[in-house]
Amino acid sequence: MNNHAARKFRNVCPRNCPSSCTMISHIEKDSIHHIAGDISHPYTKGKLCAKGFSYAEKNNHRDRLKYPYYQKVKGSGKYIQISWEKAFQLIISEIMNIHYHFGSLLPFALFKGSGNIGVHHYVTDDFFSHIGETTRILGTSSLLSRLHALESNQVVRNGSNPSTIKEASLIVIWGANPAATNIHLIPYLIEAKVKGAKIVVIDPLYTQTAELADLYIQLRPSTDGALASLLIKHLIENNLFDKRFFDSDSNEMNGLINNINEIDTDEYRMNCDVSKEAINLLLTWMKDADTIAYVIGSGLQKHSNFGHTIQSIEVLAAVHGDIGKIGGGIYLRDDGDTMMFNNQTPERLLGKNRILDINNRNHGGDPPIKMLWVSCANPVIQEPHSASMKQFLMDIPFVVTVDQFMTPTAQMSNLILPTTTHFEEMDIIVSWWHKEIALNEKALSPYYDSRSEWWMMTELARRLNQHLPSLCTFPIYSSEEEYLNAQFNHQVFNIYSVRNLSELKERRMTGAISNARAQQRYTNLAKQNKEFHPMMGKLPSKEHPFWFITPHHPYAFNSQFHFLNLHDEKEAFALIHPQAATDIGITNGDIVKVYNNQACIEIKALCSKQVPKDIVMVYQGWYPDSDVTINDLIPAKQENPSKEESIFQNDAFYDTFVNVEKL
Repeated sequence: MNNHAARKFRNVCPRNCPSSCTMISHIEKDSIHHIAGDISHPYTKGKLCAKGFSYAEKNNHRDRLKYPYYQKVKGSGKYIQISWEKAFQLIISEIMNIHYHFGSLLPFALFKGSGNIGVHHYVTDDFFSHIGETTRILGTSSLLSRLHALESNQVVRNGSNPSTIKEASLIVIWGANPAATNIHLIPYLIEAKVKGAKIVVIDPLYTQTAELADLYIQLRPSTDGALASLLIKHLIENNLFDKRFFDSDSNEMNGLINNINEIDTDEYRMNCDVSKEAINLLLTWMKDADTIAYVIGSGLQKHSNFGHTIQSIEVLAAVHGDIGKIGGGIYLRDDGDTMMFNNQTPERLLGKNRILDINNRNHGGDPPIKMLWVSCANPVIQEPHSASMKQFLMDIPFVVTVDQFMTPTAQMSNLILPTTTHFEEMDIIVSWWHKEIALNEKALSPYYDSRSEWWMMTELARRLNQHLPSLCTFPIYSSEEEYLNAQFNHQVFNIYSVRNLSELKERRMTGAISNARAQQRYTNLAKQNKEFHPMMGKLPSKEHPFWFITPHHPYAFNSQFHFLNLHDEKEAFALIHPQAATDIGITNGDIVKVYNNQACIEIKALCSKQVPKDIVMVYQGWYPDSDVTINDLIPAKQENPSKEESIFQNDAFYDTFVNVEKL
């Protein structure tokens, strides 16, 4: 008989994922006994992905960091286990040395990634905003850089609950693979099909989601905007546009028509490599559709012409009259509406700090970076040109990384600090997809000497106040709960009707999605469409004839969950079309050389018709059992991008071109 009844806690997955699943953890003897999905969640309805169920193993994994570690020479592997007191002594010594020599902490930099999207984990940003002017380094994995780029582009994001997508009569899934990366959307897609909706998947790769589609369109990478422009042209030429869109000013309609008329239909279609039959079938369905939903994935966002592509799809949705309709319009990740707590405001995140782009590493500024703090990130694996990223870390005198495992970035750090999981801390999670807000309860004691980021920043502030009392104004709270309560504000209350953690716990979760911004953008869009100019993407060359595409693995998440054996692949592999392999003289399982002007990797080749003849596909991530570092092939940000390429061009992973040879 079990005399130790399990205690139940409500937790929330903090990964940078659409679902932000709530789960029920069953705790016995301060250990996770069982994890179950939360059936009360209105979007996920109690379903968890494989990664969610694996958290019990991850939490007590043998490789999880137990104590702080120090190594004098980064990358040497000569770690010394130290106490937290010694760790703080090292940190304070470096900070005081910087302040003494430079008169400020401008050479002290923060790199904050998106490994944990909880409000709690903005405490590090908060701390840096209370020690005077510092340096913020933005990378492709930074939520802040995404937010800035999206706001600059004024994209219409999803203004309705994604569960209402089942009301659409046509669903276009564009550069997304929800069967792998947004699995809770699939039941709503199936429900829509049962109601009679057509599903169209537009993607260069034949994905798991494509298997569900009524129509699959395999176009060339980065030509999505061109395809959208062709559809717009047809709708206008056949008088199938929404009259409301042009009601305000007929001159604006003339401006759009003039720009669309400049399109050479045959040239655009040939560049897209899409048949007339496929386009005509899609147009027929669009003509008959009352409401169209456009689900836009991260695939489109990884090209330098992303801004123009999204604008093209946005105009298509507006011309057809889908924006603002229940179940219709643009469904795209939206960080802006969810970053509203006090420690997430632009003033708190950026303030008057120096902003440096991690992908423009040759321009470090003056004064140079002398100390770097890495939180919620693994830039050696996640950022372009991994080799130069390692050198960037090597050139900084003192690097601190906060993590749960000894990642490649931690290996290139002087000080590695073990942090808690979401079961061991209190937090607030707001989904950027379905907009539900949920309280994450603390269910466990910290693992060995791991500590929460709030605890780290609070203890660091206390010690810094002893040495430089006039420098640090970071507020000291007695607990995580008290700190989180201080982050609520009027904006949070106006949207979610909660003032503190107690109210949030009582209400469990509460959705707050409004069409207001999308409708306002719809009103203003006609005034801007005369500036609409379709833009073609980049194409392969004779020297490098293959696109290098690196999507998420269905059972991994960037460099997380690499150790859980959720899939059979222990090493990286490259997928190549059988015909392309035959042309090069490659057979299934051969070790090949994939290369461009930047780097060369040796990797196993597998033949698959999932990819077209001009694409080499490798799942992104961290492969501890392999010497392959995928992002070595990805170019860093261009130093002098054109105006058209400036939006999101730092995230243009899929504008990478390679060649392949058999070894």
